[in-house]
Amino acid sequence: MTARARHCVFATLLALSAAAVGTGPATARDAAPDVQTQAPTAITGASAALHGLVNPNTRKTTYWFELGTTLAYGTATNPASAGKGDKPVTVTGSIGNLEPATAYHVRIVASNDRGVSHGADVTFTTSATGQPSAAPLPAPAAPSPLPGTELAPAPTAAPVLGRSVTLAPAGGTVLVRVPGATNPAALGNGASVPVGSIVDTRAGTVKLQSALPGAGTQTGTFHGGRFEVRQPAGARGMTELVLRGPLPTCTGTGSARAATASAKRPPRGLWGRDDHGRFRTRGSNSVATVRGTAWYVEDRCDGTLTRVSKGSVSVRDLRRQRTVIVNAGKSYLARSGAPTR
Repeated sequence: MTARARHCVFATLLALSAAAVGTGPATARDAAPDVQTQAPTAITGASAALHGLVNPNTRKTTYWFELGTTLAYGTATNPASAGKGDKPVTVTGSIGNLEPATAYHVRIVASNDRGVSHGADVTFTTSATGQPSAAPLPAPAAPSPLPGTELAPAPTAAPVLGRSVTLAPAGGTVLVRVPGATNPAALGNGASVPVGSIVDTRAGTVKLQSALPGAGTQTGTFHGGRFEVRQPAGARGMTELVLRGPLPTCTGTGSARAATASAKRPPRGLWGRDDHGRFRTRGSNSVATVRGTAWYVEDRCDGTLTRVSKGSVSVRDLRRQRTVIVNAGKSYLARSGAPTR
């Protein structure tokens, strides 16, 4: 075989290989759609207008709305096209034959050849008559996300136990990355976000409201760190804030390691304050459950430090498998080691 023939065979095999396995890692443009449920409008005793955002991620995408009086939903609108662009688009739907004075759940669903995505649950209540509700929600506008952001948080709505929380800014700049989005978006005047969202309060302060069993809610104020919001099933409304972000860069041992860490990368931590709510903060080595208090949790090279300035905190040391009560003016260091998750 001549050199030219060998070159042609090699080029053909290379092209076939690229077609079979792809030319690189998957990106946001090669993924399931990003979706965001927005607040319904034009609510009457029998109908409502439904709204959402869909980012098709360059794939041909279809969307619809699911609705019902429980989280099982049970009713869906007719599928419609969201196109195949690479930016969020505003989509709408309508639903009729609703019962008056009834609470409904709604979410948006979108599908392309890379998968199916479900938006966060949003609730609304129909009016008692066929007339529009006395205080209809404003028509949602497309958000103005930061450059590269795929989705901004949804408009403010009541928190749903185990599914969503409500955020309100209390100073500075707060960023939020909802599940399915690549980059964070500014919080703005407030938003409802699904459980699993990551909140960045390193340059601001946020008030977080979560649901309790029954009709109750609880509110905590947090700043100075980045955290993921969780609300485990069966935990009676316990809202868990998991520290996120890179751990400090640690070299050496003991006090020398801690000193080097402070020079290389600041520790990750979070300040919190609440009024007898059900909140806990999870670090790498401990979980701090609050009792109506003000507290600080910090992941360091030598462990996870919990410092209490008001009230008391129950700290579960994940390595030593013991619980310590830390009162105001005191602190506890759960030494580093492989945590139990």
